[in-house]
Amino acid sequence: MKTLTDQSTNKINVIGKLLDVNAADGKLGDGRYYQRATFTVRVEQEYNGMTEISEVPISIFATQYTNAGAPNPGYENLQKLKAMKTVQGYGEADADMVRISGAQISENNFVSKNGALINGWQIRTSFINSVSNVKSIASFNIDIFIMDMHPELDRDGEETGRLIVKGALVQYGQNVDILEFIVEGSDRVEYVSRNWNVNDTVNIGGRIRVTSKESTRPASTSSWGEEIPDTTTQLVRELIITRGSDEPYDEEFAYDANEIRKGFNARKAKIEQMQIDAKNGSSTKKAAPAQSSTPSKYSWE
Repeated sequence: MKTLTDQSTNKINVIGKLLDVNAADGKLGDGRYYQRATFTVRVEQEYNGMTEISEVPISIFATQYTNAGAPNPGYENLQKLKAMKTVQGYGEADADMVRISGAQISENNFVSKNGALINGWQIRTSFINSVSNVKSIASFNIDIFIMDMHPELDRDGEETGRLIVKGALVQYGQNVDILEFIVEGSDRVEYVSRNWNVNDTVNIGGRIRVTSKESTRPASTSSWGEEIPDTTTQLVRELIITRGSDEPYDEEFAYDANEIRKGFNARKAKIEQMQIDAKNGSSTKKAAPAQSSTPSKYSWE
């Protein structure tokens, strides 16, 4: 079986119009200069019988020279990114179409001042190139260890018909990230529910959705005057599973649940420390390491 030394397949493919670029530079403690940027790619893609526009944020970082002192190609590539035409600067028609190479997705959690954990994800890449005459897409191809599956509920506690799949990715340094994926469509939900189970290792593919949606609640009733509905706009960041393994991986290619438990406990201790630091404003008190237990059935969180 696979262990924490075996990184998960983690491939992100993004092609679209360069919407904006926000870049900064600095100097590391070892004297090397660096550049970093966050840029957004506008992607118009068709899937699940619909056309959808997503604006996908991506991060890139590169030092001017490698640890060995050689010029870093990624640094030169970042300079080219800063010179590209964006939708904001030149309009949709004249903006550069770009392809993201070597990109991966990872967990991106932070803790508010009151200690509440905010879960999220981020995409990082090493290279970006101009392309032409290609179809826009924002997709992923990832191996996950299934930690939980359950129906999605709306704010009123009613099932939406979608299925939430919580999966663990083994990252560099034996770190375990936990990401949430969504299955849409009754046929796909039924197939996944019937063929996949918690503790299975599977391959999943799908689309990256970063859009906004408006929701309107009826106006509160009163005895007089205009009834004004309550309309809010919500940012939607979702990873939609559109394909996957017919069956879970065989034992040889699957992750050992006890190994995932070790990584999960290390992640849990790190988050608890972040919450302590946020509440106390310091890191003087250390969270105790989470105990590594190996029950026959995992509740995880």
